[in-house]
Amino acid sequence: MKKLAFLVFLFSFQNSFGQEFFRLKADVSIKDKLATGAYRLTVGKVYYDKPSMGLIYKLHFPQEETIIIKDTTLYRLNKKDSLLASQTVTIMNEFSIFHLSLSGKLADYGINSGKINGVYKIEKVEKDADGRVITTWKVVEKRLLKILGKIKMANIDKKLDAIAFYDVSDKLLSQQFFKDYVNVKGVVFPQQVTQISYNSDGTQNIQQTTYKNIVIDENGQDTIYNHPIPVVALPKSGNSPKQK
Repeated sequence: MKKLAFLVFLFSFQNSFGQEFFRLKADVSIKDKLATGAYRLTVGKVYYDKPSMGLIYKLHFPQEETIIIKDTTLYRLNKKDSLLASQTVTIMNEFSIFHLSLSGKLADYGINSGKINGVYKIEKVEKDADGRVITTWKVVEKRLLKILGKIKMANIDKKLDAIAFYDVSDKLLSQQFFKDYVNVKGVVFPQQVTQISYNSDGTQNIQQTTYKNIVIDENGQDTIYNHPIPVVALPKSGNSPKQK
């Protein structure tokens, strides 16, 4: 009996540290301050399904709409699920805070794993006056040396506090700040993310996103987490202009 009890304890202990998380849901509000001086507020819910890497926003303000980000495409649907528009995006869901948090890789922004593993290596590690660990990563992939610049990260207690992206001439392109971390079922997630993007003319756009009521590994609602991708209608060949 003692041996059986020990095996049960060992199995439970291993599972507690080897658990893989696959879904995240949260209430989300996004405040944008644009370079033009305009303000914008967006409110709704966000759903992320790690196996399919599908990111879904169900928004109810300023209007009801659904945004689906899958692979390299963003789809906007109205409240009747009719396609309003689609566009190509450059940021992959694999490097979203949802995927990185569920994978336990947000602390280094997934830089040591996935498709960018081996692209960067640590150039310098130091501490600032606030006790943050500042890590500078430089590009080592030769074919990307003329495209990507360095990345600087600040960590506190092994949590990502801030990250900054630079171009090849060391000009600051954007920064993100991560605050108010919570631990939900073992997933460590920041409840506030602020992003500052710098434009070539010196102006900047600021976006502050707040997450509340975070739910991990929710059962059901598969139709939301795996929302069908809308079919983008292609122009009929008969409608193309004739060549002269």
